[in-house]
Amino acid sequence: MPLAGDLSGFGVDEVVSFVMKGGKSGRLVLKNDADESSLFFDAGTIVEVVHGRIHGLGALASTLAAFSAGQFTFHEGEQIPAPSMHVDESQLSSVARQAHIETDTMAPVLPDTDEKLTLMLSFTDPPSLTPLQWLLLAQIPQLCTLRHLCEGRDSFTVKKALAPLLVSGLVQRTGQIMPVGTAGIRLTVIKGYTREEEAVELDQEIVAGWRESGVFTGRVLVGGHVFTALAKQGLGKSIVMSVPALRLCGVRDTQEVDVTPAP
Repeated sequence: MPLAGDLSGFGVDEVVSFVMKGGKSGRLVLKNDADESSLFFDAGTIVEVVHGRIHGLGALASTLAAFSAGQFTFHEGEQIPAPSMHVDESQLSSVARQAHIETDTMAPVLPDTDEKLTLMLSFTDPPSLTPLQWLLLAQIPQLCTLRHLCEGRDSFTVKKALAPLLVSGLVQRTGQIMPVGTAGIRLTVIKGYTREEEAVELDQEIVAGWRESGVFTGRVLVGGHVFTALAKQGLGKSIVMSVPALRLCGVRDTQEVDVTPAP
């Protein structure tokens, strides 16, 4: 049976150190709600770490910073990949210390997970930034919260790139907390068009609201069916659907329906 436990009772540094002191070989898996890491050991030495999409020493630092809670499982004797590092117990403390220093330094600067971010850019004197920082600047108008920016990425790496942007003022916190997801909006179908197009036309205010939340996709769900969403002025929070679309959804004129952004 693999060695397993809860990180609420042990620090991640303690668990890693225990494996090292035992001179064990195999894979240590760390999991919480947001992250998963695999640390590979050869006779007590860390030879590879995978954290999300990153590998190597950067992944080790991210792992030590990310797991204050969660579960751990050690699979002894698992096949070890080709080594990309050799970190022994004497080196672990310095890596852990640096990871914790960076985390503590970023904490006062970083926004709440769902706080809306905005840009304050002037390209008269373009800043010198990393590729990831330029990518974050490009995405913030749409993916305007830390939660959205971290999706599909290593959260520690994103926070490390974002912190200097906040300090410099290129990115600013607004204090506005965005909803985690966009709730369905209950609207009234006011008329079924006789034309054959099957687009759902939404009021501009509704579409703008979805864009502001960072999750607008250009499509909506009506009655379990996906339709293209079009911005249209003056509909007064109504949707207009073609007769074929109404029949497809089983919706009659003047009937209220739930409209949500499509995944």
